[in-house]
Amino acid sequence: MPENPEPRRLTRTELADTHGIPAKTLERWWSDRENNGHPPAERQGRTLTWDSAEWEAWHRHRQDTVGPAEFAKILGHKDNSWVTKAAAAPPPGFPEPVEWGDTVNRRRPKWRRTDAQTFADNRTRNSPPPGAGRPTGSRAGTAYEGDERLTAAIKSLTDHPDDRPARHIERLHQLHPGTSASGWTKILKAARDQQTP
Repeated sequence: MPENPEPRRLTRTELADTHGIPAKTLERWWSDRENNGHPPAERQGRTLTWDSAEWEAWHRHRQDTVGPAEFAKILGHKDNSWVTKAAAAPPPGFPEPVEWGDTVNRRRPKWRRTDAQTFADNRTRNSPPPGAGRPTGSRAGTAYEGDERLTAAIKSLTDHPDDRPARHIERLHQLHPGTSASGWTKILKAARDQQTP
């Protein structure tokens, strides 16, 4: 047996089978390699292969835990206020923390990095953009029905009825970063419509 055997190389299909990860997820990670540090590939004919040990070390690193600040960075948020609120009242698909720094009061949550990244990936690719409202032609409910931003906008209008729209938008953006001013304008209009008897 040679002292320095060639590194074992796996195709994407072999990685998927070995680690139980859907091939589509592996494709997404590879496409985002500039941001996530994915190991380089070698081309064998028309097939990409990866050093098995190098890929596994990278994947283990992705499986470590992250707190609200790191989770917020993964989502592209400037602060962790949205993540902290989501831990207390999870939106659909939001991952359950794997541990709490303070288990009695359920504070200082931590998530697996992979869970946070999966939520971010799915939110980016499958969720409508902020402010999208209902699909065209939808009759059920009202625009932004079930959207926590609508609830926040109604509360802002109720608690501060004399504030200018710009002040409401500033306040709401602090609570829920990531929505544009024009998006908040639409949400505030929907909130006012709900308040109209």
